Amino acid sequence: MQSVEYREQIYDILSDPTKSIATRIDDALDVGVDYLDVSIGFFTRIEDDVQKIVQSTGNHTLIQPGETCPLDDAYCRRTIEIESPLAIQDADASSAVADSAVETFGLGAYIGARILVKNEVYGTICFADTESRETDFTAAESYFVELAARLVAQALEQQSYERELAERETEINTKEEVSRALIDASFDLVFQIGSEGQFTYVSPAVEDLLGYSADDYLGQPFTSMLPDQSTIAVAEEIYESVMAGETVVREYFPLEHRTKEQVLVDIRVTPLYSGEVSPEDRTPADIVGVQGMARDASGRHHRYRLIRVLNRVLRHNLRNDTNVISGYAEMLRDRLEDEDAAYARKIIETTERLITLSETAQKLESNLEAPPEIEIVDIVPLVVQTVNQIDEQYPGASISVHTPDVAMAKSAPRLEAAVWELLDNAANHAGAAPSITVTVRIADEQAVIQIKDDGPGIPADEKAVLLSGQETPLEHGSGLGLLLVHWIVESLGGELTVRDSEAGACVEIALGRTGEPSSE
Repeated sequence: MQSVEYREQIYDILSDPTKSIATRIDDALDVGVDYLDVSIGFFTRIEDDVQKIVQSTGNHTLIQPGETCPLDDAYCRRTIEIESPLAIQDADASSAVADSAVETFGLGAYIGARILVKNEVYGTICFADTESRETDFTAAESYFVELAARLVAQALEQQSYERELAERETEINTKEEVSRALIDASFDLVFQIGSEGQFTYVSPAVEDLLGYSADDYLGQPFTSMLPDQSTIAVAEEIYESVMAGETVVREYFPLEHRTKEQVLVDIRVTPLYSGEVSPEDRTPADIVGVQGMARDASGRHHRYRLIRVLNRVLRHNLRNDTNVISGYAEMLRDRLEDEDAAYARKIIETTERLITLSETAQKLESNLEAPPEIEIVDIVPLVVQTVNQIDEQYPGASISVHTPDVAMAKSAPRLEAAVWELLDNAANHAGAAPSITVTVRIADEQAVIQIKDDGPGIPADEKAVLLSGQETPLEHGSGLGLLLVHWIVESLGGELTVRDSEAGACVEIALGRTGEPSSE
C-alpha cells in the first residue's frame, strides 16, 4: 500500500462520526504501526508535566493504558515544544531525547506529533520501535503523523463541543429564563420560532453574527434569516421534523449576513413544549414551537476545506511526481551511459518541485491556523524587508519600490508571507530578467500594496484561485501559493484585486487603516 493510501485510510478512520473516538484512535494506531513499520503506537495525555498513556498498541510493558511518567523522562518532552513532528532515527545518538527517557523506555526509533485542542497542548500521538532505523523517517511519514495528530485534535474538539451542547440542553430543562441567559452567553445565536413559523425570540448576539439586531427578526418568518430557496427548503423540512417531536442537528448550515454573505453555523433545533404538560406526558400535540442554538462554524469549515485541499493536492502531485522519479531512476539503473546526467537532472528538477509544493502547503496550513493578531501597524517596513529578501534570492530581477514614509493598516505578521508569494511568483514567471514594481499608497480608508511585473500575466485558472480561493484549479497544485495569498488577505479583512495591465500582472492588496501612528 502506498503512503497516499495510508493517509486516505487514516483520514477516513479518524473522521468517521459513527465510531467512538477511542475506537477511531485504536484503529489509527494500528494503521500507523503498519505504515511506519514499527512495533509500538501510543496516544498520550499530558498534564502538569506528567505523561499518561491513554491508548496504545504493542507489547512494551511501560507503554500501556494508564502508565504514567514525568514528562522530563518521556520521549514526548521535546515533541510538545515544536510545531512539526519529532522524528528520531537513533535515540542513542539524538540530543532531542533525555538520557533518562532512553534508559527508561529503551526505544531506538521514534516519531510523534503534538495534539492541540483549543490551542492548548492536549497530548501526543506517537509511533516507536525498540530498534533504531537504518534510514531517516521520510517527509511523507512525518506528514502522515502530523495529519493523524490534527484529525485526533479535531475529533476531541468536536467531542468537547457535543458535550457542551448536551450540558446546555440539560440546563434548559430547569428554569426558562435562567437557561436562556446561560445559552445566550454560550452560543452565537439562540432563537425560538412559534407554531406559525415566526421568530418569537432571537438572542442579542445575532447582531455580531449576522449584522441585524434581534428586533429586526422578531415577528418575521424564520426564512428571513436564510440566503436562498434551497436553504429555505431544507429549513422548512427541519422545522416540520422538530414540530413532529424530533431534535435536529446540522453542521455548516448557511445563514445570510446583512452584507449578503453566507455565514456557516452548527445548529441544534429542539421542540418547545407547553409548560402546562409534564415531561413524561408530552406528545407532539403539546409542541408550541421550536428552540434553536447555533455556533459560528466558518473558521472550522475553512480548516476542513484546507485539509481536503492539501490532501488532494499532495495525493495527486506526490503520486505523479514520485512515479516520474522512479521512472528516471530505473532508466539510470538500466542505462549507465552519457544520458545518465540528463536523467539525473530530471530527478533533481522533480524533487525540487515536490519540495516547493510541500513547503507551500505547509505555509498555507500554518498561516490558516495562526491566531488573528490583527493590529494597526506601519506596513512599509514589512514590504521593504520582503522586497530585499526577494532581491537577494533573485539577483537577475529588477525591483523598484515606492512607498510613503508611513502607511498604517490593519495587519499581522503573516502579511509578509502573502507579499512574498506574490513577489516570488512574479520573479519566477515574469521571464529571465523580470522588472517588478512595488508600490504602497494610501487610498481613501485603505492602504494599498501594488505588485506589478512585465511578464506574461496570471493565467485565468490561477487568477480564480487568487481572487476567490476556489479549490478546483488546484487539482494539479499550480496555484497553491496563490491560495495562500487569498487566505491571508481574507483573514486580515482585506481585498485582493487583479488590475488590467498593458504587459504582465498587476495585483493589489487593500487593507483597512485608521490614520496616523500613535505617539506610543
